[in-house]
Parts: sequence; structure tokens; C-alpha cells
Amino acid sequence: MLNRSRIVAASGRRLITVVESTALAQNMTVHVVKVGDRYYLIGGGSAGVTHIADVPSGVVEPYIETQRKALGEQRDAVLRLLQRFRQ
Repeated sequence: MLNRSRIVAASGRRLITVVESTALAQNMTVHVVKVGDRYYLIGGGSAGVTHIADVPSGVVEPYIETQRKALGEQRDAVLRLLQRFRQ
């Protein structure tokens, strides 16, 4: 089962990748899915899975880059903090 919301930072090695998922209600989620070099908004619920829309890469890829940058900054901050405790 997918987390309530997640971002995949390193997805270059897979043909199909769930970029992000968010629960809207119990048993109802939306997913941004990358297949090859295209992105799709997919709805999932107890009745099944539905293609909602194609999503332009110009919308998704800048978002992914900002998330990667934020994760890198968080990692660097944690590493700096750990180094201070080791001294």
C-alpha cells in the first residue's frame, strides 16, 4: 500500500513510477504516475482505477526538482547537525 503522500526522488531506472499519491477520502486516492516520459493523473478507489488526465511534463518535472532540492537541503542540515554532535 502507498503512503498517504510521497515523492519519489530517484525514478530514472523504472518504466512506471508513482511520483506522488494523496488520499482524498477513505478508499479514494489520486496518483501522479510516470510511464516512460509521460505523466498521468490517476484516480483510485473501491470501484477501481480511472485515468483522470494527462499531466504536462512541464508541470511535474519542476515540482520534482524542487522536491529533490528540498530533500537535499534537509539531508545536508541533518549531516551538519550530526557533525556538531560528533565533535
